[in-house]
Amino acid sequence: MVKVSFDKYSKKRLRRELNTIIQIGYGIISTLDYDKVLQTISNGMADLLKIESSAIYILEDEQEIWLGATTPPLDPNMPDGLRRANLNDHPHIKQAILQQKPVVLEDSKNVELSDAEQMVVNLRKLRSIIYLPFIQTDKAIGLLILGTCKHTRKFNQHEVVLAQTVANQLAVAIQNARLHRDLISYKENLEQLVLERTYELEAANEELKSMNEELSLKNSLILKQKEELETTLQNLKTMQLKLIETEKMASLGVLTAGVAHEINNPLNFIMGAYIGLKNLILHEGNEHFKEASLLLTSMKQGIDRVVSIVRGLNQFSKDSRTNNEDCDVHAIIDNCLLMLQNQCRDSISVVKKYAEGNMVVKGNTGKLHQVFTNIILNSIQAIENQGEIIIKTEFDGKNVIVSVQDNGCGIESSILPRITEPFFTTKEVHKGTGLGLSIAYKIVQEHNGSLAFESEVNVGTKVTVSLPISKIV
Repeated sequence: MVKVSFDKYSKKRLRRELNTIIQIGYGIISTLDYDKVLQTISNGMADLLKIESSAIYILEDEQEIWLGATTPPLDPNMPDGLRRANLNDHPHIKQAILQQKPVVLEDSKNVELSDAEQMVVNLRKLRSIIYLPFIQTDKAIGLLILGTCKHTRKFNQHEVVLAQTVANQLAVAIQNARLHRDLISYKENLEQLVLERTYELEAANEELKSMNEELSLKNSLILKQKEELETTLQNLKTMQLKLIETEKMASLGVLTAGVAHEINNPLNFIMGAYIGLKNLILHEGNEHFKEASLLLTSMKQGIDRVVSIVRGLNQFSKDSRTNNEDCDVHAIIDNCLLMLQNQCRDSISVVKKYAEGNMVVKGNTGKLHQVFTNIILNSIQAIENQGEIIIKTEFDGKNVIVSVQDNGCGIESSILPRITEPFFTTKEVHKGTGLGLSIAYKIVQEHNGSLAFESEVNVGTKVTVSLPISKIV
C-alpha cells in the first residue's frame, strides 16, 4: 500500500503553473471581446512557459490562416492584408494542424524553412519554436506558436504536454469568443436592417397619411397597401421581441435541464399514487382506507424526494464567496450521495460509518460539496462491476477526519504523486479533464485542511480529508 502526503510534495512549480492558468481563465471570463481573448491567451501562454515570443493563428478556411494576436502585441494599425497567409506557405504550421500534434524545432537555424517561415523567424528573431494546434471536438481551429529569441531551449515533455493540454482547453474559449463576435456582427447587421426597414416603413406610412388626406378614403387599393405596411412593421417588432425571449429561454433551458430528470421520477411516482387514491375513494368507498393511507404515504415520500433534490441543488450552488459559514460535514456528504444516486449503480453498496454528533466546520458549503462530490464520484467510476464504498468520519480532538474508501481498480504507485496536478488524469479521453482533484486539493487548502491518498492496483483507493472542526452538535 503506497501512501503519499501532499503537504511535503514540492508544489512551487505546480503552484506557479496553476496560478498562471487561473489568471488566463480570469482574463478570458472577464471579456467576450474576440481580440482581447486572443491577446490574453497569447500573453498567458508565453508567461506559462516563460517564453519571449508568442503568436496565435486562426484557421479561417482549409487553406488560409489569420494572425490574431502576438506577444509582444501587434501594432493596432497593422493592415489586415499582412495578417493573412496561405497554409501551404507555412509547412510546419500545416503539419501541426493536419496531424493535430505539437511540432517542436529546437533550433530554427538547423531546420529547413520555407521563405514565408524564414521571414517570420527573422522578423521575430526566433530560435527554439513549438507549434501547438488548438483542438476542439477532434478538429483544429487554429494554432499557437511559442518561441525563444535570445537562445535555444530544449522543451521537456512536461512543458509540451502541459502547453498542449491547456491549448486544447482554451480552444473552447476561442471558439466561444469567435461565436460571440459573429453573433454581435449578426445582431448589428440585423439591427441595421430593422432600422432601415423601420425608417422605410415610417416614411411610407407618412406618405400614406399624406395621400389619405388628398385622396378619398374609399380608395381600397391605398388602404390595403397601408394595412400591409403596418402589418409588416408590427411583424418586425414582434420578431425583435421573440429574439429577446429566445435568448432568455436558452439560458433557462441550461439551468433546468439538469434537474428535469431527477424531479420527473418522484413526480410520476406522486401522480401514480394520486390516481390510485382517487380511484379508491371514488369507486371503493371507505372499505380500502388502509390502502388509501399507504398511497398517501407513498405520495409524501415522493414529495420529500423532490424537496430533498431542490434543497440539495440550492446547497450545491451556494455563493462561493462566502467562506465563514457553519458547514455540517455529515449533511454535506449525505447531500452529495443524494445528488449522485443516478451515477451509483445497484451493484455498488455505500456504507456510512459516521462519528456521533454533527461535525461542523467553518467554510463554504458549496465548495465542500464540490470536494466530496468529486471524491465520491471518482470512487464510483473506479468500480467496474460489483463493489463497495465506505465513508467514515472521526474526530481526533482538533479535526474531523473523513475517509472515502473503495475496492475499485486502484492507482499505480508511480503516478499516485501526480493525481492532484492540473490536467493530469487516469481516465479515458473525453471522460475527465484532470482538474477535479486539483481543484478539490486547492479548496481543502483554503479551508486549512489536508488531503491524502492511499492506493493499490486491483485493491482499491482511500482518500482522507482532514478539516479543522468548529463544533460538534
